[in-house]
Amino acid sequence: MKLILGTFLLSVAASVAAAPVPFAPEFSGSFAAGHGADARFVQIDGRWGGSTVLWNEATKTFGSGDPIGSFSWGTGLWGLNDWRAALASANGASGAGYPPIVAQWSGIAPVINYGNATYNCLHSSLWGPATLVPLFTDTGCGAVQENWIAHFKGYIRVTEPGAYSFGVLNDDGFFFRLVGAGGATQEVVRDFLNPRDRNGFGDELLLDVGLYGFELGMWNRLEAGVVDLRWSTDGGETWTLVPTTSLLSANAVPTSSTWMLVFAGLAAWVPVQTRRKRA
Repeated sequence: MKLILGTFLLSVAASVAAAPVPFAPEFSGSFAAGHGADARFVQIDGRWGGSTVLWNEATKTFGSGDPIGSFSWGTGLWGLNDWRAALASANGASGAGYPPIVAQWSGIAPVINYGNATYNCLHSSLWGPATLVPLFTDTGCGAVQENWIAHFKGYIRVTEPGAYSFGVLNDDGFFFRLVGAGGATQEVVRDFLNPRDRNGFGDELLLDVGLYGFELGMWNRLEAGVVDLRWSTDGGETWTLVPTTSLLSANAVPTSSTWMLVFAGLAAWVPVQTRRKRA
């Protein structure tokens, strides 16, 4: 059973208060409709004991103390550091600091709305159903589908200017980064293990027509896991999945009257905030 420890980010449903923050697109102009974003899913061996996420046993908090992998119970994924290690391992890195890979899948995600069987069985009635992660085939409520990560990247296409809120339904943790003009960024991270919630930027963003680069990473340790990207244009009253036509692959070469673009990739990103949950 998951034990919740400490506080977590406020729900984005209550975050819209200040005036929208102007945020110009990375590439302005009208672009052809997208067909989905790049997606990758990786499952690691849950017995891996190399986590570098820090745990303070005296205070029962994350972010200081000793690596969780040094504790007998500290196996599997515990936070952003382990997400990075799992992705590096899937890319060919090896050694004690990189977890063994059980399965991986890459392709195009028409929408970003994925979860495991446990999530759909226990929580879809409250949060909405999710597409089963492509790593898994068993949809039964007893399926054990744990210690996996997701990685999405590409462009978000905006066709109507206005104030937008973004929200990521997540369990156990995530980061989301939006890239605008001149490499400016808006980003949010919910590190470590957390209770299920929809979280996002603290303010609405005033977006213009064009393309915004994005990267979204998510990790699940035990039990239910989900990642779901939505936006709202009514101050957080209504949340809808970012549609397929508004998601473009990082490898796409979109055209407009003024641009021929090649996506160069998102830079490495490191902010970490202390949020916690322990199994």
